[in-house]
Parts: sequence; structure tokens; C-alpha cells
Amino acid sequence: MTSRSVTVICVENLHFDYSDADIILRSRDSHEFHVLKVYILHSSPILGEEVLISPNTLPSPSVILAESEVDGPTSADTLQTVELPIDGAILFSLLRYIFPVTPILPSTPEEIMELLSVAQMYKMDIVLTHIRSHIAEQNPSFIRKETAYIVYSLAQKYGLRTEALQAARCTLNLFTFTIRELLTEGKLAIMPGAALHELWKYHQNVRSNLASDLKEFRTSQGYVKLGDSNCISLTDSGIPRWLDAYISTLGSAQAPVSLDSIAFYMKLREHIQCKNPETDDKCSSCTNIPSDKIHAFWDTLTAAVDNSIPKVRAQFTDVADRVHNLYRPNQILRSSLWEREQRLLVKTAHPATRRPTLR
Repeated sequence: MTSRSVTVICVENLHFDYSDADIILRSRDSHEFHVLKVYILHSSPILGEEVLISPNTLPSPSVILAESEVDGPTSADTLQTVELPIDGAILFSLLRYIFPVTPILPSTPEEIMELLSVAQMYKMDIVLTHIRSHIAEQNPSFIRKETAYIVYSLAQKYGLRTEALQAARCTLNLFTFTIRELLTEGKLAIMPGAALHELWKYHQNVRSNLASDLKEFRTSQGYVKLGDSNCISLTDSGIPRWLDAYISTLGSAQAPVSLDSIAFYMKLREHIQCKNPETDDKCSSCTNIPSDKIHAFWDTLTAAVDNSIPKVRAQFTDVADRVHNLYRPNQILRSSLWEREQRLLVKTAHPATRRPTLR
């Protein structure tokens, strides 16, 4: 691959210039990026086919000539300019994933989600994969306790199914998802009611499915990993009652949908400290469970829970049209090109009105 000279990029000024650029991308907030058209053409079929090579977006030759005469014969004056309905910071970051330069993620979850939305809307599949891979490398994780709800809300807004499902699963481990808990945690104001309702339904479906799978787990004797039990308190199915009580809490409305080893050991400790009311003896069977047996059982239970949760898919509010309207090519400010033509015509007709171009 032929190397190209890239000028120094100043992130604060959103400066992104290729010395041999053949097109200018202008952001919604008037930041200009001088880039190579071939990268844009290859990165997005939408931008390539319907914007950059569309005659509707090309200034007429007379306009180019007029501008060159007014502002001086510089190469930038003869470049095609395409205006995109994207903020400069988002467009700058997007270009860092399109071109062979060091990628830079935006600094806030809101901007990162908008970046993903733009890449998805313009069908930049390779770029989208590149961005998601970079996000997955972040430490701390992008989707975590502090960001799960805002990420889920924005994923619903932009139709980002991958991030919505990841964030929804993250929320399963936080709390019981009651109105009281949501209000206490300040989550009610984060997302619209429709998105909140879909997340609530997701929680309900996960809990219902998990309860069913764990019921099957108990009847399938998954607990035998602990070895033969002579526990002093068994259920009718032959499961130590303390263990059955712990498994029953998983997927219930009173507990997060997650395994908690501390809660497990507390149940075990509480049990072995209790005495048999008939013999006044403690449960020697559960007291002496080997650690390798406990680890084997825990791995089996973890597998049952982990296999249950992916069976439920998160649903989405109807946002396709709204997202399409945000970035669709036929809204790429063609009126601005018309206004630009009119200004150039005025400058040509009235030389006294000319102003120096700021560089």
C-alpha cells in the first residue's frame, strides 16, 4: 500500500487534512475535513452511491470558477464539498476509523453511541466492527453499572441492537428492577417510557425463563456434583433444603438475575450452624463438602444460568424512521450548496462585497 502524508491532527480543533485530498466533508457545525474520496466510497455504499457521486451534490462548473476568481486560485476552492448532518466531533472520530490513522473514541457515552449510530446508518459494516472492537478494549468497560442505563436508552433511540442487548444484560445484575429501586437509583429520568417498558419486559422474560430452566436443573439432579448428600434437611426431591432455597431465589423478583457466591456461602454457613431439632446435632454431611465438589457444582449452576439468559432477546421500540431521518443522504443539506452558489454569484456581480477567506 502506498503511504500517504498525513498532516498533524489537532483534536481540539478537529483538524483532519490529507495533503492530496480530493473532497471536503463539512460537518453540521461547519468543521471542514479534507479527505480522500476513495476511502469514503469504499467505507459506505450509501455515501458512495447516493451522495459523493450524485450529481445533485456537485457544485456547477460556473460556481467553481466564480469561487476561484473571487478567493484566489487555491486547490481547496476547486474541491467538491459535501455537507453532512453530523456534528464535527462525531465526524472527526468517524474519519479516524475510516482512514489508516490511530482511532479515537469520543469522550462521552452519548457521543460514542451517536458515532455507532452514524456508522450503522451509513452501512459502514467494517467501520462499525472496528469501532466496536475498540470499545471492547476499553478499561473500565464501556457498558458497566454506571453506564448501562444510559447506553440502553441511547441504543433504543438509535436502533443499535448489539449495544441494547449488552446493556440490558448488564442491568440484570444491578437490582430487582422495581419502580422503587429505579426511583432510588435515579434511573426513571434517564430513558423514555417506551424504552423503560421494553427493558422491564426483558427483565420479566429473563426471570420467567430462568425460573423454568432452574426448575429443570433441580429435577435433573444437577446438585449431585456436591456428592451423595446425607443432609439433615432434604426436600422431597432429595435436594438439601438450604441449596434448594438458594437456587429458588435466582430469577425471583427479590433478587438480581445473577449468581452470588457470597449469598451461596452464607446459605451454607447458616445451614451448618443450625442443629437438627431431633438429635441436637449439626449437619456433618454439608459441613464436610470438599471444595472441589463445591467448585464443580458452582460451574454446573453457572452454566445453567449463562445458557438460560441468551434465550431471551431484547425488544426494540420503533425507531427506524426517526434514525433514518437523522442521517439519510437526501437530507444532506443540499440547500446549503444552493445558498453557497447564491453567495458566490453575488460576490461575482458585486466585487465591493468580497471578503477575505479565513484560513
